[in-house]
Amino acid sequence: MTNRNRVRLSQLSLGLAIALAAAPAFAQNTTASVTGRIVGSDAQPVTGAQVTIVHTPSGTVSNATTGNDGRYSARGLRVGGPYTITIIKDGVTEVREGVYLQLAETTAVDATLVDDVATLAAVEVTGSSVISEVFSPEKMGTGSNVNRSQIEALPSANRNIQDYIRTDPRISQVSKADGAISAGGQNTRYNLIKIDGVSASDPFGLESNNLPTERQPVSIDAIEEINIDLANYDTTIAGGTGAVVNAVTRSGTNEFHGSLYYTLRDGDWVRGTLDGVEFNGWESEDTYGGTFGGPLVKDRLFFFVNYEKYVRTAPSTGFGGTPYGLGQITDQNIADVQAAAAAYGFDAGGIGGLNADTEIEEYAIKLDWNISDAHRAALRYSFLDQGVLRFPQVDNNSISLNSFWYNYAKEFESTVLELFSDWSDNFSTEFKVSRRDYTAVRETNSNLPQIEIRGFGPNSNRSIYLGTEQNSHVNLIDTEQTTLFGSGNLFVGNHELKFGFDWEKNDVINFYGRDLNGTYVFNNLAAFIAGNPSTYVVRAPRPDGGTYADIPAAYTQKNTGLFLQDTWSVNYNLTLMFGLRYDKPDFDDQRLYNEFVSDIYGYDNSNTVDVSILQPRVGFNYTFDAERPTQVRGGFGLFQGASPNVWLAGAYQNTGISYVQYEETNGGNFDPSVPPYIPGTGLNPACYPVPTLASCPRQNVDIIAPDFALPSVWKANLAFEHELPWHGIVLSAEALFTNVKDGIFIQRLDPFNAAGDGVTAIGQDGRTLFWNANGLNPDRRGNNGIAHGTNGAFNRALRPNGVGDVFLVSNTDKGESSQFTFGLDKPLVDTWGWSLFYTYTEATEVSPMTSSQNSSNWGNTPIGSMNEDVAYDSRYAIKDRFTGTVTWRHNFFENYETRVSMFYEGRSGRPFSYIFGNDANGDANGNTGRFNDLFYVPNGPGDVVWTGGSAMEQSFFAWLEQNPELRAYQGQIAPANAFRSQWVNSFDVRITQELPGFAEGHKSVLALDIMNIGNLLNKDWGLIEDYGFNANRQLASYAGICGPGVTLAGCAGNDGKYVYHWTGPGSDAQIQENNNDKGNTAVSRWSVMLSFKYQF
Repeated sequence: MTNRNRVRLSQLSLGLAIALAAAPAFAQNTTASVTGRIVGSDAQPVTGAQVTIVHTPSGTVSNATTGNDGRYSARGLRVGGPYTITIIKDGVTEVREGVYLQLAETTAVDATLVDDVATLAAVEVTGSSVISEVFSPEKMGTGSNVNRSQIEALPSANRNIQDYIRTDPRISQVSKADGAISAGGQNTRYNLIKIDGVSASDPFGLESNNLPTERQPVSIDAIEEINIDLANYDTTIAGGTGAVVNAVTRSGTNEFHGSLYYTLRDGDWVRGTLDGVEFNGWESEDTYGGTFGGPLVKDRLFFFVNYEKYVRTAPSTGFGGTPYGLGQITDQNIADVQAAAAAYGFDAGGIGGLNADTEIEEYAIKLDWNISDAHRAALRYSFLDQGVLRFPQVDNNSISLNSFWYNYAKEFESTVLELFSDWSDNFSTEFKVSRRDYTAVRETNSNLPQIEIRGFGPNSNRSIYLGTEQNSHVNLIDTEQTTLFGSGNLFVGNHELKFGFDWEKNDVINFYGRDLNGTYVFNNLAAFIAGNPSTYVVRAPRPDGGTYADIPAAYTQKNTGLFLQDTWSVNYNLTLMFGLRYDKPDFDDQRLYNEFVSDIYGYDNSNTVDVSILQPRVGFNYTFDAERPTQVRGGFGLFQGASPNVWLAGAYQNTGISYVQYEETNGGNFDPSVPPYIPGTGLNPACYPVPTLASCPRQNVDIIAPDFALPSVWKANLAFEHELPWHGIVLSAEALFTNVKDGIFIQRLDPFNAAGDGVTAIGQDGRTLFWNANGLNPDRRGNNGIAHGTNGAFNRALRPNGVGDVFLVSNTDKGESSQFTFGLDKPLVDTWGWSLFYTYTEATEVSPMTSSQNSSNWGNTPIGSMNEDVAYDSRYAIKDRFTGTVTWRHNFFENYETRVSMFYEGRSGRPFSYIFGNDANGDANGNTGRFNDLFYVPNGPGDVVWTGGSAMEQSFFAWLEQNPELRAYQGQIAPANAFRSQWVNSFDVRITQELPGFAEGHKSVLALDIMNIGNLLNKDWGLIEDYGFNANRQLASYAGICGPGVTLAGCAGNDGKYVYHWTGPGSDAQIQENNNDKGNTAVSRWSVMLSFKYQF
């Protein structure tokens, strides 16, 4: 008998079962859908059959009627189940029980009414149905779901949503310590995370984990299901450049249920020493909370509440067990600095003595109201409060005292109200309104300038920091977002028409008061004692009438979206979808127009974003007439996403006239008081409004190009799925492609003058150079490169007076990705369930956009020539990734289940680049752009000149011989991200055991999560080793170019050749496990978490 995948069900043929199918209906929806086709015993459509869909736990009812083609559909249903579906026509009844519906997906439930039987008994269909859940006529795009049962089964020591998102084989955790995930090799900040359809993503774009806080703003114990979409062609989808992740919260039912839970992750349950570094991440991590839900009015009104508190206790000894600056800074050094600070009348602080605990407290309340069988409403409110003590500049090169530390206080509050209505069998609507408020404030431990004292350690290359960290002098983010959503679904024959709108308003304030207290650098302790800084930088309002109110970025961002879509069931086998989405962004005008910079470079800094976009999308699903479920699906469409606000806020804050930046070198003035000391040279009237002197403060300006469009990408996928003859195993193969339409491209303008001149030479590898005569002359180099890496007097020869860092934020159409995924998936039936997937990824990008500031985004982009619009391999692409899950369960003791689950990830290493050990092209300003110049690999001996002669040259080529991946690029610039760190293997295990409770219907659950269990067996297993945030390895330093008059030995007769200085390569890949908030996260070590939950 032929199985058509939308499986026909009848009491006479139990071999026909329900396809609990995955279809990307509303990825940002909070509901599920069910559809089906009812036929008679003659296989003809049954018209006018009454279909009643009942959510059994709550009594929520939805009704539908089959049309002329025998089809019915119900939208806006509760996620989960079980559901009972009853079909009645002319006295013939069929009942389907145990039906479970998935978030943002459409489940197909077909049936055959047998007219010679008056009443048929119920047929139970459960999640362990032999028919896989992946088959559905409406499944077209790329994505996956994680339901409540999987959430409870999968290992997760962090109780974080990323631990469940990673189960999708196309998504990689490119930084496990930071929780950063990449979809298809794209930027980690392009993902969108929603809870109940309300954005739970970082509203400003500062955090690499896509979340505003360490954990999602609603506890994982309050989440019912997670939907992960990489390509969903439904036109309600907005912000879909990366992955769109939507979670829906749990609801109350007709029975009272609840839980009390506690988890413990002890600091002794972690590998203590790894590669000589003692673990100092936490003494303990404690989480406790509870859930409770039930009816307020049976079958009508329900509630669900959750409370949770998380406390991470930092080591009581502070950094006493940490080698400061790799052991090169001593306790005596710290005491000397403290004494010197006391002589100036302020307290530098120590390396402990503060409450370093992290606390996260959150709660959620949800009400569900069945107004009638045709109307349903839901209201959810949640609040999270987080306090994290941060320790900046505690690393291999430095230590900071606690006057330098700060508490990062955050609050996240959201409310969403939804209304679902069935106005007839053919027309339904959904309306949603939401509000989200987010604040983040750095609460400092002092009110001082930042003070860096260098010169510690045997090589005088370690630093001690004290005072108030320069980025925290004032640092405040406040955003308020309001959204509206409305959609209608109209069924006309075999067409489903969807239409509607969404509207968003986001009020943003970002007061980034860097250097408002001043920032001092002292070359050594003696200079600090004498009050002689080597450099001093301070920002202040303009002296010609400016105020501190000019400094913050304050603006309103709006977006209006319209969508229209037709899903056409062409016949029993083929379903097509056609849709259009229109988005119109609207940003406030810039407040401050900089006529001076605009006249030089021809760009108006008051430009904002206003480019609208029309996004066509199509999809298809073809179900084969085959003995076993088989389908081909795919689609193609355009997706626009919102750029992180922090990148656009630069244009509102860095106007060049919002503030003045004063700089002093070897000024001999140190004043730790606040308000800070202002150098007198900046007050010269000749500097305002147009700077005419070289001594005038330089203006830093971010400009948005006049035709700038928010990021958008084309996506396409093609997939094949087939159920194999054994145990319901599904074989799948899928290709997913993205192509950039509008990517972000940042260019630096300030090395050029008004005439467009700036390039002073072309290097032997073809790169443009911006050095002045001193910077090009090897005779003027320091021993380790140009002026020992301090380039101010040597580079950017033609930059005009008064011009600082000027960046243009524009678009590029370069960049793409291809992903190929192959897998086997055996649903969990009875005792066993497992999956195994492999994904191959190729991706390219122009700008990795790694940072929160456009200057850093530009400076962190590896380049051959400045401002090149070239797509290199993506920094976020994991080329090869294997993922696997195994779940085994058994009842050893009556009805108390024992379950063991494992998640495996094996992946290639992260990409990295080889770069020069300093600024090679002369475009840097301090450290910005100093370490981003891709390395030119000499073609052989004699290709470049070496400051140390033949001995240095031989040393380099001996090293190069041992690195064939780099040697392959001899005579070329080694491309960005063309090299990979070592392979990573990781196994995580979760063991749960159900135990009796204190009353009937109660039970306890004891769980043990063992993360990175391979490292428990062998200290060399499970390590994550790469090149960290900057993803580069430094090689030789640029030391000039041979030319006329150069006296350096080796330059004679070699005009135009580079001069290199080489003392050996930079550090090899390091074990990665540190995070700004958490410190050591132990992701390269084994760790254990113990959990206890009492359910009632």
